[in-house]
Amino acid sequence: MLNRSSLTAADLISTDPQPFKWRMGVRPLRLEQWLLVDADRDADLNEINAIIDRHRDEIIYCEPTAAAACKELATLVIEHLRHVPQLNKVELNSRPDMHIIEATRRLVQEDICLLERRSEGWVMTACAVAIPTQWDVPSKFGNTLDSIHEPVPRYNTDLAQTMGTFFDRLRTDRPVWRANRTLTDDPSLRLAPKRRHEPLRRDITATNVAESVWLRVEYQTLRRLPKTDAIVFTIRILRQRIASVAQHPTALTELIRWLSTLPEEVRSYKDSTVRHGLLVKQWAIEHAHIDEQQDH
Repeated sequence: MLNRSSLTAADLISTDPQPFKWRMGVRPLRLEQWLLVDADRDADLNEINAIIDRHRDEIIYCEPTAAAACKELATLVIEHLRHVPQLNKVELNSRPDMHIIEATRRLVQEDICLLERRSEGWVMTACAVAIPTQWDVPSKFGNTLDSIHEPVPRYNTDLAQTMGTFFDRLRTDRPVWRANRTLTDDPSLRLAPKRRHEPLRRDITATNVAESVWLRVEYQTLRRLPKTDAIVFTIRILRQRIASVAQHPTALTELIRWLSTLPEEVRSYKDSTVRHGLLVKQWAIEHAHIDEQQDH
């Protein structure tokens, strides 16, 4: 049996600089941590494969020009997985009706996006995104980085130029990782976009929020492929109940502080996360995990 990874959602909560600004926030990636394999693999892949079977047209996308990059990616994924003793004989599904990026996605716990440089910028020319965090995948097919991030408030001022330059300069020998955080009452791997602004469940209160709400962290990696020069973006979902996050006091304090410092337009964009956060803050104060001044 695979050993459970020691990496948790709380481990990826770090202190953000102030004042608030969207930042790349990338860190050097050790390639052995590119794709995470843990004891949840079988359960995750069963859920993911069922999602792909039901929603394939909303998940799998590949332009003809991306075929070589998809093939290169598949080779690297197989090489990576075969370093895990229990997976040393893993193979891609060779069904003729299954695109190679779909076959690759069905082997890993991460969602996958491939981006290639064109005159208009970096374009998502292929993807296999089964478990997004409240974003509509088909609307991003074939779009540039700027178009993909258009709904994000302050993206143009905070990130657009920085991200484009970063992608242009990313080296094959310098992969990176970053993390993105959300609070949700749904522990499912796939979160529909509509959940972002739906009313909170009435049964969730400051009394039970620690057991009813989850910290959901996207462990994201960026890696440039050496042969095709495409960039692969992976997204692994890590989930942890707030009660468990509270065992990491620094992470809980930073999470609450971060939510309290979001500017108004970002608070609106991350609506459900902010509203869950208010209950988490109340619970944390009542149970002496933080004091009332600690979130500032």
